[in-house]
Amino acid sequence: MSVVARILCRVVDNFGDAGVAWRLARQLSSEHRWRVTLTIDQPELLARFGGDPHADVRVEPWPAESGAPATAGPAGEAAGEAADDVLIGAFGAEPPPALRARLAGGARRPLWINLEYLSAESWIEGCHGLASTRPADGAVEHFFYPGFTASSGGLLRERALTGRRAAFRGSQAQRDFLRALGVAPEPGERLVTLFCYPDAPVAEWLDAVAAGARPHCVLVPEGTAEPALGAWLGGAPAAGQALRRGRLRVQRIPFLTHDDYDRLLWSADLNFVRGEDSWIRAHWAARPFVWQPYVQPGQAHHVKLQAFLDRLAAGPQVDDMMLAWSGAGAIAPAWAAFDAALPALEPAYRDWSAGLAAQTDLATRLVEFCADRL
Repeated sequence: MSVVARILCRVVDNFGDAGVAWRLARQLSSEHRWRVTLTIDQPELLARFGGDPHADVRVEPWPAESGAPATAGPAGEAAGEAADDVLIGAFGAEPPPALRARLAGGARRPLWINLEYLSAESWIEGCHGLASTRPADGAVEHFFYPGFTASSGGLLRERALTGRRAAFRGSQAQRDFLRALGVAPEPGERLVTLFCYPDAPVAEWLDAVAAGARPHCVLVPEGTAEPALGAWLGGAPAAGQALRRGRLRVQRIPFLTHDDYDRLLWSADLNFVRGEDSWIRAHWAARPFVWQPYVQPGQAHHVKLQAFLDRLAAGPQVDDMMLAWSGAGAIAPAWAAFDAALPALEPAYRDWSAGLAAQTDLATRLVEFCADRL
């Protein structure tokens, strides 16, 4: 079935929202042969993710509030092309007026999907797939919830991803990749990646790592933890430069494309990730990780974190470390226990990743969901 789809994305959280929307667009196009347009309010971000943004997905800037997408005519169709069969609002993105009007009726109104944020909370299973009719005009919205179970919308994962990871890990290509970044792990050193929100207890954690028994090299992509890192080091290192304190080396690396970020996660012994996009990729690395959810009012992010920890069930050291990293505990003792237990925790992370990989991926579930309703 040939499907014409449009994904709508308004960037809220730096690169995460755009990253998820871009990965989904590329996968629907390359693996399911959908004709996809991504309408996004910050299209300039896509070039940083790597690849030719116009190779298999049309990209359009977000239109003025009073207008339709740049190539759309009065009926919401691109000039000379078929109308959208499916309209996907990523993370609650409300369609612009011209597209919104088409959802209220007409001979061929699109199937409207609201792609929600990923959550491990059990309530999403009861809401996944439900439809809601807007009382003002009768437009029907379908809710699609990513999640960790077969009763949810699943997780984004390309078909060849785990095979590419297996071929890369321990290979000459991996050694060449690290060398190109200027990364040269020292004997016995644990390689760690750090990608976090500004409120993470970075300085306290770096103090604990520097005072520890095992040497660590922490790789920090540009734009991450700038104030905390600069204050702790007395000036942030330039890209490629490593600064040493105690048992710790901190090294800046450049912002990486999606494919190279995967390779970085696959190469590390431990990954600190945040939000949604990097969090999902950490699952597929099958390495230990520490997740920091996006801060929400009323400590709602702690509820989301605890729901995930309950599903992961990797042990108290993992629970305490992730909670402390999100401000619900002291970081130094949590890190000491996590650091000591980490070798024994690695199988739990591998098994978790393998179990998720055995499930159907999000893009496939979305295609099947739409096929039943078109």
